[in-house]
Amino acid sequence: MGVLKAVLASGDKEYIDAWLDYVRESAYAADIRFTAFSNEEAFREYMYEQVDREMPDLVIAEPAFLQPWLERAKHDREIPWLMLGEGKEGVQEEKLLAKYQPLPALLDTALNACRQPRRKKQLKAGRGTLLAGVVSASGGCGKTTLAMHLVKQLGVAGYAVLYLNLETLDSTMPFLEKGLLRSHPRYAEAESGLSRLLYDLKAGKKHSGARGEKQNASAKQGGALDDYVFRHDALKADMFWPPNNRKELLQMSCEDAKALMQHAVDCGRYDVIVTDGDSGWDGRSEAVFEAADTLVWLVEDELASMYRWGEWMRHMERIHPERYESVMERARFVANKVQGRMINALPRADLRLDAILPWIPSWKQLSQEEVLLSSPIFQREIRQVCAMLLPDEDDHSRIKGLAPSMAEVRHG
Repeated sequence: MGVLKAVLASGDKEYIDAWLDYVRESAYAADIRFTAFSNEEAFREYMYEQVDREMPDLVIAEPAFLQPWLERAKHDREIPWLMLGEGKEGVQEEKLLAKYQPLPALLDTALNACRQPRRKKQLKAGRGTLLAGVVSASGGCGKTTLAMHLVKQLGVAGYAVLYLNLETLDSTMPFLEKGLLRSHPRYAEAESGLSRLLYDLKAGKKHSGARGEKQNASAKQGGALDDYVFRHDALKADMFWPPNNRKELLQMSCEDAKALMQHAVDCGRYDVIVTDGDSGWDGRSEAVFEAADTLVWLVEDELASMYRWGEWMRHMERIHPERYESVMERARFVANKVQGRMINALPRADLRLDAILPWIPSWKQLSQEEVLLSSPIFQREIRQVCAMLLPDEDDHSRIKGLAPSMAEVRHG
C-alpha cells in the first residue's frame, strides 16, 4: 500500500503539533501523510481547490471546519471523514473520533477509516532476482539520480545489485567517472563490456544444442557477467561502462533488451537489478515495461510533467488496456523535486503518489560527485522507496533508518 493522504483540522495549534510530532517519530510515517490546518479559511481554500484534483483519503476535522465543507462539497461525499470532538457533536458514533485518547489509538482509527487504494502486486516474495525499472513520461525528472540512489542504498544495505543504464545518451558519467578512475584504470575490456555482451547474446541465438545448454548452465552458476561488468565502489554495485557507439543502443529492439535483462536475471548473482532508460517509446522502454517486476514511475512537481503523465496513462489505457492494468499493479509513483508540499494536482483520480522526494538545491553544483550521491535528506526518503520495493519484513530490517517524516503541516 502506498502513502495515504489525510487532512487534519483543529483550532488548537498545540494539539496539531503534538499529533504531527508523534507521527514523525513513529512507524505511522511510512503509511500516512498529514496536511494540517488551524485556520478555518485556509482549510476551506485548500479543500475547495481540490475539486477535480486528487482528493485526500481521509478528512479529520473539528465541527467548525468539517460542517461547512460537508454542506458545500456534496459531490465529494465519497471522501471518508471523521469529526474530531468530545462526544457532544450529535453525529453517529462511527463518524466521531474522540479528541483526547492515546495517539496510537487515534492513528489506528485514522488508518482504518482511510479510503484504501488498490493493492499493489506482491513482488518476488523471498526468492529470485527483483528487476526494478525506473521510468517516467517526461525527461529531466531525475530518473538517473533516483536510480543511482536506489542502487547505492540497496548496495549499502548488503544486497548484490546491478545497475543497468539503457539511456541513449548516458548521463551518469559526470557523476561516476571520477570515482571510477580513482580506483580503476580505464581499460578496454571494461569499456566494451556491454557491447561485447550484446554481440555474444545475439551470436548465441544462432547456436543450439550442447553449446547453448552449456551457456545456460554457466549463466545460472553466476559467472555469466563477470567478463562484462565492473564494480563501482561509490555505488556499491556492478554496472556496465556506457558504450561509445550509440547506434548499438538505438538499434536495440525490445526483444534484444528483454534478452539482456533476462540474461542478467538468469546469472543468479544479483538480488536486485535496477534499469534506467529514456523517457520515450523505443524498444528498450517497451522492454522495461514488459519485463520489470516493479516500476518506479517518477514525476516532477511541475505542470507539464503532470500533464504528460496523465496523457501517457490515458494513451496506454486506450491502446493497451491489459498493459495499463499491469502497470497500475506494478508501479510505485514517486514525485521528485518537491519543495515543502505538492503544488500541482495529479492528472487523474485513479493515480496516487506512493512517495515524495525533496528538491535539493545543492545539486546545482554538478561538478561535485560527492554532493549528488551523499545528500542525507534525499537518502532518507530513498530508503523509504527501497522498503516499498522489497516485499519481506526481513528486507525492511536491512534497510536501516527509514524516513520518519512524511508528515506535513500547514498552519493558517
